[in-house]
Amino acid sequence: MNWKDKFSLDAKAIKASDIRELLKLLDDPSILSFAGGIPDPALFPMNKVAEIRKNLESHPDLNRQSMQYSKTEGYNPLRQWVADKYSSAETEISQENVLITNGAQQSLTLLATALIDAATPIAVANPTYLGALQIFGTRRPNYITVDTDENGIIIKSLKSAFQKGVKLLYTIPDFQNPGGMIIPEDRRKKIIELAHEFDVIILEDTAYRELYYDAPPPPSLLTLEGQFLGEGQWHQAGLVIQIGTASKTLMPALRVGWTIAPLDILEKLVMLKQSNDLHSSTLNQIITHELSSSGLETHIDKLRDVYGRRRDTMVDALRSYMPNCATFSRPAGGMFVWITLAEDMDASELLQKALATEKLAFVPGAAFFANGGGENTFRLSFSTCDDKDIIDGVRRLSTLIQREHLQKVHPKQWS
Repeated sequence: MNWKDKFSLDAKAIKASDIRELLKLLDDPSILSFAGGIPDPALFPMNKVAEIRKNLESHPDLNRQSMQYSKTEGYNPLRQWVADKYSSAETEISQENVLITNGAQQSLTLLATALIDAATPIAVANPTYLGALQIFGTRRPNYITVDTDENGIIIKSLKSAFQKGVKLLYTIPDFQNPGGMIIPEDRRKKIIELAHEFDVIILEDTAYRELYYDAPPPPSLLTLEGQFLGEGQWHQAGLVIQIGTASKTLMPALRVGWTIAPLDILEKLVMLKQSNDLHSSTLNQIITHELSSSGLETHIDKLRDVYGRRRDTMVDALRSYMPNCATFSRPAGGMFVWITLAEDMDASELLQKALATEKLAFVPGAAFFANGGGENTFRLSFSTCDDKDIIDGVRRLSTLIQREHLQKVHPKQWS
């Protein structure tokens, strides 16, 4: 049986994730991994989770409810917490505007199903989140890529994309994965203005918004759109759909994310989710609500302190060791440092040599470019490594890059 001939067009369109494949390397303790953009499990609030579980056992009715089928929209107290947290004076959100999903990844899947047909033109940043490209790819869209700089999306390039008739823009304004950029407020306002000029839906992914190390990020696109439209107008005229997750601040295995959207689109997403998995785990939603409504800010402050110090350690090490043939970012938040090599270098080839000779892993950047390119870029994550490993890994990686660069510049000396 040749199963490849039996696959649907959607199944044929999906590609394996370079990151998922690299995460398998984490099972090998001899490999130092800068690959996975994952939280440090040592920082998970396990004691608090144990307390919540114990409290549930002392309330039999709620304990049974946590194991029962529940409504597709999600656990009402959690939906209300999301609505309260992300409401603003001009954009007043109710729990009716909130759908709880199995992580932000399911939010993207439902939105792609609802909004993207084959050949639909959609705008994405160059580079952008690989997981989003995987999902969108199953719908077989026409990608219109938007150039970026150290401040994220370049407005001139965005306007050019919108003029080509794109239906939606996917963006991560805060500490982008993979580039680490943060879009400043003036650009955010221009993005909103252009979206309404050209009638373009915006999918705002806020996965890293809480993980800032220098200063809080500017107002979200959802908040700024409310200011642009005026009080109460988002429900009828809003184009921004916001996607959030508890995976980066609490624990990924809870698989709790959410979508905030006007009612017309949210109702369609609820139907799609209902046909997909009925509802997200009630138990995990209860745990997420309890964690979020008590002591969350203290927990996030701890994450900012630990991850911020690791960010500084990696950036300082790169400044000390990285050769001139490579440039890198200093992210103001998130989990990633973006590296650009000399144009004649290939990060995928570098990865194979780093694994073979240095037992080091990172993510080549080409996978983050929707229409190709980026072969000379790669992403480093600092979230799960201690200072010693970061310094040692960066030093060894920098030495390898210098050697590979010299081999290309002076090949006869290395023949």
